[in-house]
Amino acid sequence: MKITLGNGFYFMYIAFAIIFILVLWLILRKKDKKVVRIVLLVILFLNFALHFVKQAFVPYINNQPSALSRSTLQNICAVSTVFCPFIYLIKKQNVLHDYMFFICMCGGLGGLFLPTEALNQMPFTFDVFRFYFCHVGMLTVVLLAAILGVYRPRLKFFWVIPLFFLLQEGIIAANECFLIQVGLVKCDYSALLDRGFRNSSFVFGIRPEFDAVKFMFDPLVPEFFKTDAFHINNGKPFYFPVLWLIVPALVYLIPIYIILSCPFWIQDLIKSKKLKTQSGKGDIIKI
Repeated sequence: MKITLGNGFYFMYIAFAIIFILVLWLILRKKDKKVVRIVLLVILFLNFALHFVKQAFVPYINNQPSALSRSTLQNICAVSTVFCPFIYLIKKQNVLHDYMFFICMCGGLGGLFLPTEALNQMPFTFDVFRFYFCHVGMLTVVLLAAILGVYRPRLKFFWVIPLFFLLQEGIIAANECFLIQVGLVKCDYSALLDRGFRNSSFVFGIRPEFDAVKFMFDPLVPEFFKTDAFHINNGKPFYFPVLWLIVPALVYLIPIYIILSCPFWIQDLIKSKKLKTQSGKGDIIKI
């Protein structure tokens, strides 16, 4: 029996993720922040290592050298897997941590509820384990880091989310061009611009299977970003790589970040007000 949307194995992995996060929270909740950081950092670097070590396992080892492309920066979660451990090494919180919270929350939840690479696969294979470890790991790290006060998402930096997202999409587009040049992906640029080919991160437009939600995106995309001015896409629907996402990223990603982060900054706000109130009462007593 294979993993399909809504079947027992699908919910089994979701249940495992919930249990894993809860157990790790119970273990770490009374630990020093230094210990929490180290544990979460280990998860990130295990994920980083697995991104490359997977080449020694089936199905990758049977599809060399083209399978090497799967260990590059080929999609959003791959970029996050490679860069997040090094962002996390920065002890002082900055805007990279705010973006890391957003993209790992979205990537982790997306991987759990729409496990594209695990669907129609046998549930207990190496690559299915790897897929879920990757996404559950990212989700666990940023969620526990926020809950346990290591790095908390901050509302005032909402503006960085679409900017870093577009940069991440640009990295993926550049990676695709690199893969064509070195021959790990055998196609021309016309095929690459096909939104149904190697486009899991929507760099080259909305994938055909998501056409049902095109109405949410197309009105936000300027017509010149949907015009094949260089006539290289053979008349197929065209979206200018990455740039087509500028307005949709501004419209949709900022509200999503606010929704995901609001429990934490509201909690911080309440805590701050309580501290001020207690401080005020203390002053009155002293007087």
